[in-house]
Amino acid sequence: MTTTSQTTLKQVESMFEAAAQQGPLAMETHLRDLAFSLGAQAAIVFDPRELPTAINNLITEFGKGIQTAMQEAHGFKPGMDVVVHAVHRN
Repeated sequence: MTTTSQTTLKQVESMFEAAAQQGPLAMETHLRDLAFSLGAQAAIVFDPRELPTAINNLITEFGKGIQTAMQEAHGFKPGMDVVVHAVHRN
């Protein structure tokens, strides 16, 4: 993990801990806000033609995060995979 990745992870963990002190609703809001922010940043970074692939890659990493946290927090690896079947444009 790069220094930038470690710094980002620490910042996100700090925001999560602050939300956790406010309760479950604040934690859910925090996650929705992060998702919105990530989507907005992806729209800026990626060429629109690359967005379906970028979204798939981001969701894959999201799934890996869930699997890792389930292992660490609960002591077991969940029997699940995260797969994006389609991304549609309007």
